Amino acid sequence: MKKTFILLMILSIFILSCSNKVITLRRLDEINRAGKSLNKNPDNEEVIRYIIDAAQNGNREARSEALWVLANIKTPLAYSEFLRLSIEDPDFNVRAMAILGLGELGSDTDMAINNIASAIFDIDVQVQIEALSVAGYIKDERLTKHILKSLSSKNKWVRMAAVEALKDYEDARVEASLLAISKADKDFAVRSLAAQVIDYRKNRVIDEIIESEIIDYGENEV
Repeated sequence: MKKTFILLMILSIFILSCSNKVITLRRLDEINRAGKSLNKNPDNEEVIRYIIDAAQNGNREARSEALWVLANIKTPLAYSEFLRLSIEDPDFNVRAMAILGLGELGSDTDMAINNIASAIFDIDVQVQIEALSVAGYIKDERLTKHILKSLSSKNKWVRMAAVEALKDYEDARVEASLLAISKADKDFAVRSLAAQVIDYRKNRVIDEIIESEIIDYGENEV
C-alpha cells in the first residue's frame, strides 16, 4: 500500500511537471507563435504572462526573443522586466532588448531614465548604442549630460550614435559640442554626421519660424 502511494505521488509530480512544460515557453518557435497570437489579440494577458515567464527563465536566445515580442506589443505589463533585465541580465542581447522595450513604452519614470543612463555606459558597445538610440527617441533632458559624455567614447560608432541622439535636444551645450565634434573628431564619418545634424537643427528652427508665421498670418486674416 505504501509503495502504491509513493508511486502515485511520483506519477502526480511527473504529470504536473509535464503540464507546466506545456504552458512554459522556452523555444523560439513557441515564443514566435505566442507573438503572432498577440498581434491578433494584444490584450491577452495570459499569453503575455507566458512570454514574460520566458523572458525571466528561458535561455539567452529565448529571453532576448521574448523581450523583442514584448517591446513590439508595447505592453506595460512587461515594464518591471524591462527595468530588471536592462541592468541585471548577463547577456548583452537581452540587456539591449530590455532597453529597447523601455524606449518603445516611452518610459520616463526616474527608474527608467536611470536605467537608460546606466546602459549608455554599459560594458558592451551594442547596449550603449541601443541606449543612445532610445535616449534620442524619448528626448528626455535628464539624459543630456550622459549623451554628451558619450561624445568622447573611444568607439566611433558610439560617438555617431551620441551625435544622432542629440539632434532634437534643446540645450546650449549641445550646439557647442556638435560644432566641436564636426571640426575636431578624428574620424571623418563622425565629423560628417555632426555637420549634418547641425544643418538639421538649423533647418528645423527655420521651419518652425516659417510655420509660426503662417499660423499668425492665418489668424490675422480671420
